Amino acid sequence: MTEADGATELQAGAAVMAVRDRPWVEGIVVAVAQGFAEVHTARGDLLCTYRGRLRRQTTPERVSAVGADARPTKPGAGRTAPQRPGHGRAAGAERASEGPMRIATGDRVLVTPLGDSRGVVEELRPRHTTLTRSGGEAGGGHVMLANLDHAVLMFAVRDPIPHFGMLDRYLALCEFAGVEVTICLNKVDLGVPAEVDAAARAYAGLGYRVLLTSARTGAHLAELRACLLSRISLMTGPSGVGKSSLINVLLPDAAQRVSAVSAATGKGRHTTTGARLLPLPDGGWLADSAGIRELALWNVPAEDLARCFVELRPVADDCEYEDCAHGAGEPSCALRVALADGRIAPERFASFERLLGEARGELVGRR
Repeated sequence: MTEADGATELQAGAAVMAVRDRPWVEGIVVAVAQGFAEVHTARGDLLCTYRGRLRRQTTPERVSAVGADARPTKPGAGRTAPQRPGHGRAAGAERASEGPMRIATGDRVLVTPLGDSRGVVEELRPRHTTLTRSGGEAGGGHVMLANLDHAVLMFAVRDPIPHFGMLDRYLALCEFAGVEVTICLNKVDLGVPAEVDAAARAYAGLGYRVLLTSARTGAHLAELRACLLSRISLMTGPSGVGKSSLINVLLPDAAQRVSAVSAATGKGRHTTTGARLLPLPDGGWLADSAGIRELALWNVPAEDLARCFVELRPVADDCEYEDCAHGAGEPSCALRVALADGRIAPERFASFERLLGEARGELVGRR
């Protein structure tokens, strides 16, 4: 080791010791307000402002920007295909963190406690997943929820009749973001129609976890609780499917918990601008989907969409022509061959076509 190398090591060691000497504590952002973040720490819940130049770790992170403007120059460039459901990694270019940063619900941060339930966010930890809406800060993506591990996609078996096209949209978004999925078909106490039971079996056959639940009878709620344990989960779906009733069973004191956080941090003086994380009794967090109700309107980029349908993923790059439109008259379209061979159900392929048309329309609109 040279003298210069030794000096560099000493400087690095001194920097590490300096960081350790600071009274920083690690926490998770449970809500974001205008200019503030509510951070849950081992020392309690803190209402935090941000350091003037927020530190940000430069460890490469996997970025999943739904509707992002960046596009690979040719098929497969700059992206990693998601793996099977529940084991995917977020699509998008892997890059080092850089540039200005905004805190999002779900972020892991280091804060300096200031007393009186207040603090300052000093540093942002790398994110492993993001749900991002295009058209956010500086024309890029606006992160609505960071570090999401799991999504519960909820529909009712009846009243209202389930919209499986919307479920396919949610599934594509979660596949693109590398987020594990549980499909929750609720209100089974009303009786499960034959066509809904058939659909549940079809999605289970694709590798998805499917639970048929009831807030009234408690059916399969033990399995749902086990899925939520010790991680950040989002429960989302259309209105009227029983989300509120189910959340009230899973979080019987949710309103009191939110009230307690508000009283401790003075949160009532600020307006929450995104999702809120609610603590689960046995560990883990449940994201309030009201803060990200636009999930169903987000798009996966057209060039990534086939990989977000698990049946199409094995043949996503097999079309003879790079500019294959995947239309009915397209020669040598591998996706059409998969449809003809029965490897994808016509209903699922119709969902793929609809989402592909939307993604291509959005791209044209941005040019």
